[in-house]
Amino acid sequence: MFSLKGKLTFYVFSLLIILFLNACNSSADKVGPGTYSVDPTFSDFYKEFGGDSVLGPAISPSFVSKGITYQYVVSGLMAYDPSQLALARFHFTPIASAEWGINDLVEPVPSNPDLAFVNGHLIWEEVLSFYDRYGPEIIGLPVTGVNANDEKQRYEQYFEGLGFFRDYSAQYGQIQLMPYGSWMCGGNCQYKVVDVGPPPPSYSRDYSETEQLFLQESERLGYNFTGTPLAPPYIAADTNFEMVFENVAMFIYPVDGYQIKLRPLPSWLGIQTEQPTQETEADWLSFYPLSEDLGYNVPNTFVRYIEDHGGMIYSGNPITEYRYLPDGGYSQCFTKLCLEYHPTAPQQLLIRPHELGKEYQTNGYTPVIANPSTAEALQINVWEEFPLIPSGQAQIINIEASQNDTPMIGVEFSLIVKQPDGITKSYKLNPTGEGGATSIELDPINGPNGSIVQYEVCLLGIVTPQVCFTRSYTIWNQ
Repeated sequence: MFSLKGKLTFYVFSLLIILFLNACNSSADKVGPGTYSVDPTFSDFYKEFGGDSVLGPAISPSFVSKGITYQYVVSGLMAYDPSQLALARFHFTPIASAEWGINDLVEPVPSNPDLAFVNGHLIWEEVLSFYDRYGPEIIGLPVTGVNANDEKQRYEQYFEGLGFFRDYSAQYGQIQLMPYGSWMCGGNCQYKVVDVGPPPPSYSRDYSETEQLFLQESERLGYNFTGTPLAPPYIAADTNFEMVFENVAMFIYPVDGYQIKLRPLPSWLGIQTEQPTQETEADWLSFYPLSEDLGYNVPNTFVRYIEDHGGMIYSGNPITEYRYLPDGGYSQCFTKLCLEYHPTAPQQLLIRPHELGKEYQTNGYTPVIANPSTAEALQINVWEEFPLIPSGQAQIINIEASQNDTPMIGVEFSLIVKQPDGITKSYKLNPTGEGGATSIELDPINGPNGSIVQYEVCLLGIVTPQVCFTRSYTIWNQ
């Protein structure tokens, strides 16, 4: 069979551009602004794929390089290699992988052997029939899984030679092709499309031991949970190693045996904790109590998703009530991430975390409350190590302080814990260190399953009146 990988050894794009520009300067039978007649070499191949209605018009004349004939259409770069066997002479040039560097990290092999898993990626079920009909010899191998592109409001999957998408608002199966050809041809072609250019290259590994630790954890949780990595690990402001993925940010916490934890991105990005509400009686909802009568209603679909991806020790407790979305789905935020359910999404994306990691990488974090008496905003972040914790296990409370994104050293806090048995205990934490962070291990607390432990953290000596933060966690014997 024809190998696209073998073809890359003689694919030299700079030469193709030169030959293409020479062809543009020759006479051509134009059939519309910026369009050309399809070369007779590709006529049957073009029609087989649906012609103009699927591939779009030809946007360049044909040109030849090393015996291979090429021609751009909106959706790709058609190629004809007469040296190959008859069924392998026509194909789409592997633009996505060879020129744009799109090749996401390999996903874990699915447990279901009947799923179409090729080149380390599940093939989108709505594209599978197209892929089965034409095969990797013609359209190339998948180089990503199916992903949600919120910026363009569509679902996408990239193959080497063609890219597929469906708008969020479109019905199931209404697949279109991305304008690979227009993106690649760029200013050398007069025909223009509204769609902006291709995405940036996929994450490039640095193969450090630290990166390997983060990637192993991401694979364990699932890339559909963490999203793909955005950048190699680095040392964050709190002096911990951190790595940002599309949906979450991970860090290595040395105080707790160098375990990998998730950052509380919702609060860091300004998502406010809502007041708890009363339970809604419905068989599709579960209730997570924060006090005797109040808490948050959580869709069971989210509960099962969280259980399948590490449990609430990773997601954290809910911090908002669920909300309906225009497409009939719903969303809800938890301490470490926000989840969305979209009933018309591809199967792999019915439930997906919101891309908070992208926002965090772009904007950093600016949480919390600035007291008017301070000249500049003091940013405080407070979180517990275990949102759900077994009875009798020691809890750890973490605090970070910063000002103008600079860690604050020497900030002091007090801590008051109200136990389920009514006993109140007071703690004084060590001042924040060089990373602007401090933490304390609480005395083990015993209590019945589902009981709430409330605690209050107060800032000492910096602002007047005193600024305090009240939080809680749940005793839960899973």
